[in-house]
Amino acid sequence: MVRRRMVAHDDGAGTGWRLELLGGAVLQGPAVRLERLERKTAALLAYLALRGATARAPLAELLWPDSKRETGRNNLRQLLRRLREAVGTGLVDTSQETLRLVPRLNCDAARLVQAFSSGRYAEVGRQEGEFLHGYAYDDCGELGGWVHGQRAHLRDLRLRACEEEAERLEREGQLRAALEWNLRVLEQESTRESAWRRSMRLHCLLGDRASALRAYSRCCAVLEHELGTPPMEETQALARDIERGVPELSSERPVRRELPLSVLRPRVLAGRERAWALLETAWKARMPAFVVGEPGLGKTRLLTEFAATCGRPIVFASRPGDTTVPFASHARFWRLMLAQRPDVVLPPWARRALACILPELEDGSFPPSGEVEKVRLFSAMLELLRLTGESFGTVIADDLQYMDAASFEAISNMVSTATDTGMMPRLPHLVAGLRPGEAPHVEALIRRMADAGLAVRVDLAPLSTSEVAEMLGGVDMPEASGFAEPLARFTGGNPLFIVETLKSLIESGELARGLPRALPPPGRVGAILERRLERLSAPALRLARLLAVARQQFSLELAAQVLDAHPLHIEQGWEELLAAQLVRDHWFTHDLLYEAVLQHLPAPVGVWLHQRVAEHLSQRKVPASLLAHHWREAGDVARAALFDERSQQEALVVRGA
Repeated sequence: MVRRRMVAHDDGAGTGWRLELLGGAVLQGPAVRLERLERKTAALLAYLALRGATARAPLAELLWPDSKRETGRNNLRQLLRRLREAVGTGLVDTSQETLRLVPRLNCDAARLVQAFSSGRYAEVGRQEGEFLHGYAYDDCGELGGWVHGQRAHLRDLRLRACEEEAERLEREGQLRAALEWNLRVLEQESTRESAWRRSMRLHCLLGDRASALRAYSRCCAVLEHELGTPPMEETQALARDIERGVPELSSERPVRRELPLSVLRPRVLAGRERAWALLETAWKARMPAFVVGEPGLGKTRLLTEFAATCGRPIVFASRPGDTTVPFASHARFWRLMLAQRPDVVLPPWARRALACILPELEDGSFPPSGEVEKVRLFSAMLELLRLTGESFGTVIADDLQYMDAASFEAISNMVSTATDTGMMPRLPHLVAGLRPGEAPHVEALIRRMADAGLAVRVDLAPLSTSEVAEMLGGVDMPEASGFAEPLARFTGGNPLFIVETLKSLIESGELARGLPRALPPPGRVGAILERRLERLSAPALRLARLLAVARQQFSLELAAQVLDAHPLHIEQGWEELLAAQLVRDHWFTHDLLYEAVLQHLPAPVGVWLHQRVAEHLSQRKVPASLLAHHWREAGDVARAALFDERSQQEALVVRGA
């Protein structure tokens, strides 16, 4: 750290201190300016500024991933000591296990995020400088990925802020000012076609058709040079309108018709009165409830809305691929709970027992090697749930058909033990969903739990015609009224199929002309989903395909590496998927979309994606069974066999001999 001027010691806990992370890393106080902060000091302050309070253990692991736990914690203590000595005051609150910045330390990057959230777009758009510019953390694994992600995120906020400001000024008729802000957009992202269209439109509205057409020519040249593609049809159509002198240029042509919120999430939870009553019965008896239904019948919606009435919920879902890794679902769930409650202190015996599925809890590994150890592991899980679950009223566990047998055995054991010991009323209520017939081991345990009076099973059925009419009553679209009978017939009364059909008809403009005569027959939602996928841009479709292949290992950082694309382009594709309601929380909005993407994935593309994913995951700590799966799908039988062998060894260690 380069220090300017003498430090005046103070007890103001951060009064007058500024942390500047845009364009480098500078710490400035009342009588000192530290330029070019030491690399890991800058990362620590940046992480606390943008992520908030964080426990010491994950911070130490983030900053020193290759060090032992105690070494990392000692390094963290030394870093904090050096920082305090350099500035003469405590800018990080170290009084607890969880570290946080003192309240009055002002950070420019955090201020940018807050300004964007508050709609102060001009303030955001004027900000300059890359987040932690000049610092590299590629040797720090997860930290490096976080820094790259934040750089892309903050760049995107500035870009979107400039777009919002340009749009506001255009609406207010300040066309030249709108042009200036639109130019900022193009300076940051020259391939942003929406910005080129705005430039063309604004020039035309100002009476300068020649400049509008020159903007179109520059757009064509940039896209050809950067992407090797022609402009989108919307851009070409706008150019044709300008050439013909069409006057209606006052608004952007939408890439896709906006889906009303009432269609994305219909307000009425139709036809689920009996299921709701059973969920209430289970809640009053403090028993877990398992909702069983075919894809698209509304299990997740029912679980989410019911859980919201029972206190603060936490949502968790098993994913494809969990079935092959013992305790894979539990490991992800407990990491989620610990991230929500970093202040929780586990008893030493519980840490040792849980280390076999959460190795970060101990330096060594303490795998269960028999029934006694397995019982201790289940007891440790119950203790962890007791400690972390007090903040939540409900745990929503979705897609249990993907849960591995060991994880569900643990759930069954925990429910039985908590019931016998009277602990159940002090634990969050469990509501879960699964498909029938896809996980016999899970359904068998649910049946035994229900027969023993330890759980309630809720079966969902398709909606009747009258229930479909009730559902459509919650959609703010007059043209959808009167369609209950044909929609019930065409979709088989499946709520998801109804919503997807409406989405497809709205996006295509067909609904405004009345319900078509030829809708897919009942159960043929695949054709509807395929049409929705066909409307995606090429980058967004590539992302959707990678998500289906990488499954729970997917991240935007992985996507940038596998697809050899700039992080900003990846985020643009992801935003398109989000806007189309095709993804949510790094997964598809429903599994039928996942299956549709896989079904229409060209075989050579699938082989290439599996190979690339396997190559990149080989550099990370992931279960051997996942690598075996990807190498097998990539056609590399030898490597798949090698990782299959390692997977069997891992399973023996976790399950116990």
